[in-house]
Amino acid sequence: MIKYIDLHTHSVYSEGVLNCQQLLQLASKYQIKVLSLTDHNVIEGVPKITKLSKRYRITIIPGVEIYTHYKNKKLHLLAYNFKLGDTPLSRSLLKLQDDHITEIKRSIAKLKEAGFVLDEKKIFKNPSRYLGAIHLLQEIERHPQNQKKIKKEISVRHNNFFGKIYFYMGRGKPGYLSLSELPILQAIDIIKKSGGIAVLAHPGQQLTFEEDHLIFDLIKGGLDGLEVLSPYHNWHQIEHYQKLALENNLLFTGGSDFHRPLNLSQKETITKQWDYYKIPYSVYLNLKKHLK
Repeated sequence: MIKYIDLHTHSVYSEGVLNCQQLLQLASKYQIKVLSLTDHNVIEGVPKITKLSKRYRITIIPGVEIYTHYKNKKLHLLAYNFKLGDTPLSRSLLKLQDDHITEIKRSIAKLKEAGFVLDEKKIFKNPSRYLGAIHLLQEIERHPQNQKKIKKEISVRHNNFFGKIYFYMGRGKPGYLSLSELPILQAIDIIKKSGGIAVLAHPGQQLTFEEDHLIFDLIKGGLDGLEVLSPYHNWHQIEHYQKLALENNLLFTGGSDFHRPLNLSQKETITKQWDYYKIPYSVYLNLKKHLK
């Protein structure tokens, strides 16, 4: 049987919709034998998924996706194989989560001012430890009067998931939701001090080839690897970042950035990223040499 891996997935602990067991069940069906749960700024799901993984014979690599910034660029940083418990990483993530609660409450207040009906208590009952725009949108759409308001204000063309989020919670919009972040060089240092390795997530989504000099800065700052295989990358980007990784002795990783199965109204061939995007097991074998 052909085996696959996925080193970039999300659960209900951040902005995914599956709990740890559901994620493992689905991964098992797709022959994924190595998985990393990389929730946004949250590691609470790691012990749970590690414990549950034994029954599915899936190897778990502890992971997290951290929101960071560098020279006016928003960059996502993946941390792998760090120590659990009281570490510089866990303390920093808790601080990010606390800061984010303030931002969520501010966004809720502004959305109410804009005329939306929202139940704040219901929003915070969500299992997510890092609530996102998706959770606010779910609460907005739960109320019929909000749906009528959206229909009036947004054109049919833009009345979709991302259109609604950008229209109401994007930068400069009424309910703008800011994400708590770390300076990326500080985040790399924190990951290293916690026994982990630092990998730049889907660089092609946030950087152009002309901005490779920023990656070279991060390498000097201790960056260990690049997420070369990503559904955000076309073939030219995969080729480019693979070459860059090899030439600079960086680790090479890959993941689907799985958040949820697609909920399509009609029968389709592709309903999940794993229907078309598969990371070969050989990527894990190369990475394994660097995991303690």
